[in-house]
Amino acid sequence: MSGDPSKASLWADADVYIADDLTTANPATVAEAFSNEWGLAGLLNGEDGIEEGRDEDKGDHYAWGGILVRTSRKNFKMTKKFTALEDNDVVRGLVYPGSTATTIVVPRHGPKKVSFEVRDDDRIERLITRRFAIVDTIGTIKDSEDELKKYEITLSIFPDGNGVLFDRQSTDVVTP
Repeated sequence: MSGDPSKASLWADADVYIADDLTTANPATVAEAFSNEWGLAGLLNGEDGIEEGRDEDKGDHYAWGGILVRTSRKNFKMTKKFTALEDNDVVRGLVYPGSTATTIVVPRHGPKKVSFEVRDDDRIERLITRRFAIVDTIGTIKDSEDELKKYEITLSIFPDGNGVLFDRQSTDVVTP
């Protein structure tokens, strides 16, 4: 058999952590717990997983005779989507920011620091936004007798000035 099966990922558990203060400190290592400044989105829909979307404008440039000479790429955008199953303070802060226990207002989404953590036994990987994320879309929220209420949340990830999207922490040994 070719390849290394230990490099294939099938994650058994995941969490999404949210911090409203963009200066909130990251845990120093993947072994360190998140501080109380980070809120937990709670139960996530494992079947939906955490999806990563990428979008960019691509242009092909041709010479006379229809010969492709160059492709340009610009306006890169990354999104991360997850489905929360809990109606808690963290999820409400993403879905209905500015609302209270007694009123729901038109959402005005602001920047959040976000960490996506996936786990399988002793293997852990975290992606923590270097700059911030902003809620891009909220999927349909359905009250039903047959299905759990779900909050499908898509976040746009904003890179820093060097194009860095995430700080990565992992138990995987990475060799250059």
